[in-house]
Amino acid sequence: MKFRNIYVLFLILLCGGSVKARPVADSVQVYFRHGYSTLDLSLHDNRRTLDELVERLQALSSDTTKKLLSVSIEGNASPDGLHGANLRLSRKRAQNVLTYIRTRTAIPDSLITVRADGVDWRTLAAMVETAPFVPAREEVLDILRNIPLWIYDGQGRIVDGRKKRLMDLKGGAAYRFLKERFFPQLRNSRIGVVCTVDSLPQEKLPPVVPAVSPAVAFARKSVPASGPLPGSVPAASGPEAEEREPLQRLALKTNLLYDAILMPSLEVEYRIDDRWSVNLEGEVAWWSENSKHKYYQIATISPEARYWFGTKKPWHGHYIGAFAGGSWYDLENGGRGYQGEAVMAGLSYGYMFPIGRRLSLEAGIGIGYLHTEYEEYLPVDGHYVYQQTSRTNYFGPVKLKFALVWRLWNVNKKGGAR
Repeated sequence: MKFRNIYVLFLILLCGGSVKARPVADSVQVYFRHGYSTLDLSLHDNRRTLDELVERLQALSSDTTKKLLSVSIEGNASPDGLHGANLRLSRKRAQNVLTYIRTRTAIPDSLITVRADGVDWRTLAAMVETAPFVPAREEVLDILRNIPLWIYDGQGRIVDGRKKRLMDLKGGAAYRFLKERFFPQLRNSRIGVVCTVDSLPQEKLPPVVPAVSPAVAFARKSVPASGPLPGSVPAASGPEAEEREPLQRLALKTNLLYDAILMPSLEVEYRIDDRWSVNLEGEVAWWSENSKHKYYQIATISPEARYWFGTKKPWHGHYIGAFAGGSWYDLENGGRGYQGEAVMAGLSYGYMFPIGRRLSLEAGIGIGYLHTEYEEYLPVDGHYVYQQTSRTNYFGPVKLKFALVWRLWNVNKKGGAR
């Protein structure tokens, strides 16, 4: 899923008691980023699109010739991801659209209905029907039309299904094509608005041609004019109703570069939301061989705040950060020794990507200012003789990272954080 989109579909039925009325339809689209249900107004034309939607709804409320009958909101998802995770995403998308509308209009709750159906298979089939360049197109259509979502064996266990057939077709080539070209269009929420408009007999309303693709027009059939109460969604069903894609809140890390130079490291990062996280790292090396006057002792601690961007999903993307830190050290290799403290502050950049269900790799660099004050000493006749106190100021790279990351605390697991 590269990014998410919302199809906002208006069905406006014009009808009046003893005067003429005619149906008018309109539609717009709003997009979501991959893996997120949050409305991002900076993405594509989302801000303009939603502003126009609110203006239309406000106009319906203030125009005495129009009567709003209902507003229905439906959330959907694309096939990639686990079944339960898709249900969860579709519900949150629909709920976020509802919240956006509620905070900007005065539509009574009695006129609003909300549903969430998970994967929008019907629209995907309609898209494939109108796209002759899809690999193995006829086989794809046969799977979408005729293969059930789940196929069970005699003991009631899942052995096959629609998504698996798509992923196995032509070595996965067809599924990869669909994922790249069509899946972003399925990550949507549809809004249906039904109203009546009275017009004078002499007035002729111009027809409005819906600006929708055949796939969207096909999907209109599944948008009901009524449904559950506002904010409610149908109960999850199916064998994976409780299965959700893991969404870990916490990450434990070790910097393999520091480990390689015998300075064991440990980091903890907490994910606040989709964009922000806080990280705390520490390294300790406490090696010594007093008889040979060799000391390799250093301890560092550094907190950091991070902003994530260009993310494909949580814990997979770029970040920039601001950090500070302090170190204590005693370094000697048989001759002159250095014992002191250092403070630093700067900016970081990094990239994290998954290598397993719970494991990731992270590469990063920190550039900033470092100030250190230290005492120099020499070993003389079994004693350490003070020489002088020195100070150093430095600007440049102060961190280098290639870390192994273990993600944990799955908030999507039953009984986890809410």
